[in-house]
Amino acid sequence: MKKIPFCLVAALAAALTGCVAISVYPFYTEEDAAFEPALLGIWTNTTAPDQIWQFERAGQSAYRLTCTDDGKPSVMQAQPFKLRGELFLDLSRTNSSEEPFPPGIPSHVLLRVFQTTPTARLATLKYDWLKEMLEKDPKALRHHVVDPGKKSEDRYFALTADTDELQRFVIKHLKTEAAWADKFDLKLKAQASQPR
Repeated sequence: MKKIPFCLVAALAAALTGCVAISVYPFYTEEDAAFEPALLGIWTNTTAPDQIWQFERAGQSAYRLTCTDDGKPSVMQAQPFKLRGELFLDLSRTNSSEEPFPPGIPSHVLLRVFQTTPTARLATLKYDWLKEMLEKDPKALRHHVVDPGKKSEDRYFALTADTDELQRFVIKHLKTEAAWADKFDLKLKAQASQPR
């Protein structure tokens, strides 16, 4: 199973397995991009105040997201997009070889944004729920089982469905509470400075 980077582990303390669903295809198309200025700024995790999430604008429609926990930064691109009016973030690597998350293969992680004020409430697509579904019905969503060959608990699912199939799956499960059970809140510490 794929380990969540330190920043998301702390954010998702309720997710004791420490796993996250990764996809080789993005969860969005360019037409789905929907920039949300309310997320710009510096946020702290309400249950781990030393954990900092900084959203900076990157280009026309994306964020550069820097998560810092225990003094260690993890930098990624966060692409906001909407499906059926619901806001999501697709997290992916930037081009730096020094950034360990997401993994070195082209990969994407999905965060759902339930609200942006007064706190930002987010959730990942719950890995354990997805794993159980795929074990019961392997045809529910195209995937590959990654087996590093050490221990069975190191095995994890990597989604190989294309963007269209991923979106149909997410839309189908928008109201499935178990799919989004690992919610966490971020509190705004400092708003983004406005360009002069």
